Amino acid sequence: MFKAGKIKIIVLIALAVLIAALALGGCKTANKALTEKNNGDSINLKVEDIVVIRLESNLTTGYSWILDKKTDTLIVSMVDSEYIQSVEDKELVGAGGHEIFTFKAVSKGKTSIILNYERPWEEDEEPLETFEINISVN
Repeated sequence: MFKAGKIKIIVLIALAVLIAALALGGCKTANKALTEKNNGDSINLKVEDIVVIRLESNLTTGYSWILDKKTDTLIVSMVDSEYIQSVEDKELVGAGGHEIFTFKAVSKGKTSIILNYERPWEEDEEPLETFEINISVN
């Protein structure tokens, strides 16, 4: 049986998805959902299209996904980011989850969305991982 806490989380996630779908339903924008599997891919967008990137993360380690300065935010703009702890690991101390980033194509051009998995305070260290998607907005 489901615990009451898990049911609440599932209901909240379903509600958030429904609200997002309704909010975007009247728009003629395309939604692209990407994960680690899409690292290195190239995608074509139109102005106003939305890209949602979901990457595994564990904030308890100090690491988080950070948008690289090389990303041209005049072409694609980050409109939202959130961290969701894994439902099955909710009660485990130090358990991981996912960071979810929402980008909107705002003008024509080419750029890459580059996210680095790093500790923000470690300025001279290389990122543990890098996620990059090449974007062309027409």
